Amino acid sequence: MGGAGKTQLSLDYCLRMKDERRFRAIFWLDASSRNTLYGSMETAAKQLHPDRVLDNPEASVTLVKEVLSSWSERWLLVFDNLDNPEDLRGIVNFFPANRHGCILITSRYAGCKELGQSIELDDMEKDEGLQLLLRSSGGDTDEREAAEEILNLLGNLPLAIDQGRAYISKRQLGLRAFVREYQQRKQSVMQETPQHWPYQRMLPGKEKETSLSLLTTWEMSLPLLGVGEQAAELEKVITLFAFFNPVNIGERLFSKDGDDDNLTTSPMSIFRDDGRWNPLKFEDAMVKMQELSLLQLSHSNESEITVSLHSMVSEWLRMRIEKGSQTSFLNSAISHLEGYLESFGDNNYKTRQEGQAHLDMIWREVESSKLGDRFLEVRITFGNFQREQGRYRDAEMMYNAALAGYEKAFGPEHMSTLATVSNLGQLYADQGRLKDAEIMCDRALDGYEKALGPEHTSTLTMVNNLGAVKAVSQMQR
Repeated sequence: MGGAGKTQLSLDYCLRMKDERRFRAIFWLDASSRNTLYGSMETAAKQLHPDRVLDNPEASVTLVKEVLSSWSERWLLVFDNLDNPEDLRGIVNFFPANRHGCILITSRYAGCKELGQSIELDDMEKDEGLQLLLRSSGGDTDEREAAEEILNLLGNLPLAIDQGRAYISKRQLGLRAFVREYQQRKQSVMQETPQHWPYQRMLPGKEKETSLSLLTTWEMSLPLLGVGEQAAELEKVITLFAFFNPVNIGERLFSKDGDDDNLTTSPMSIFRDDGRWNPLKFEDAMVKMQELSLLQLSHSNESEITVSLHSMVSEWLRMRIEKGSQTSFLNSAISHLEGYLESFGDNNYKTRQEGQAHLDMIWREVESSKLGDRFLEVRITFGNFQREQGRYRDAEMMYNAALAGYEKAFGPEHMSTLATVSNLGQLYADQGRLKDAEIMCDRALDGYEKALGPEHTSTLTMVNNLGAVKAVSQMQR
């Protein structure tokens, strides 16, 4: 994926080989597009034959191939950032025909594995990350705990760590101060690059090289998802993924049939044919995203796909959307999660665990975006789920927030308000907080009697609940 350190590792390898004189020549080629590759080949051709006049880009490629193919000494060609296979079809035609030479390719495109032996780069090991981070912060061993927290925040991603290190150095921050500042200014940290920054790229339409930040390098992958509307649709799909727990996003979250408006307008609706989920269409899209190193996919059983995102990619996808679109994505994510929990029942342990992880993630985003007042009804649904999971404190927070919202919007005697009071009464009873439970049941009963009368089923249910609470309370006395 972008930011994993492919280019830096390759550059370090080249410098070592140069020092050890392992190769007669090493040529570094920018393979991010056909035009940049031709430009790099032209530069290499001038190095090999300074006096030769070349009429066109193809002549430069031919010259480099012919010269290197004639050598008996070893040579190395580095094709850096070979990320867009559509723009560089027939890349093998740029390779010299010589067994004495070596070719090294860096790419976020998984299909490049077919060209030879591949090495996949994962997150940095903790000791490596600490070494990269601490070399500019004084190496204070007493701050190791803070440094490890920073590595977790940055997902152990090399480029993120390097940007964080530069940010700390520029502002002369302590590591603890950086942790606090990062929580408030994530986007600024992920965007900022120093004036002298080794990560440069000539981007399309630009006249000079651009300093690459985490955000820049990932943005470059999105246009490769497809052409026109297809790319826009898939961009919305992967953005929706970012509102779930990034570790384990199962296909089952989205495959439920339903006529909920939030489901029919969800980005995932592109994978439905005549209202029915098309798993093959979904699989094709996920494979495309995996090929671009935007996510990883696996199969939780023979047919069902599960995808995972890097935590920093998930952060970036949420950051980049406009605030006005945030509500739409949250609505879709919540609707999918509700359907998921309802479809597989309370007895499926795996569903409950995955559902809880997604609920925690979605609700953090709801709270951080200050959109909680727009999701009163779903607070009850998720509060009920939390209560069933035995997470009473979380359930109480959900119910109380919903209660405050309903009281403000509809008043203390509204049915939604009273239903929430009743839920709180049941929650307190589950916890053994019988006095609190009795107060809530009394309030709900009084409200139902006034609004619905003493013989209504809701009133009678509250009579039953209140009686049960009082009976338990009496037994404990």
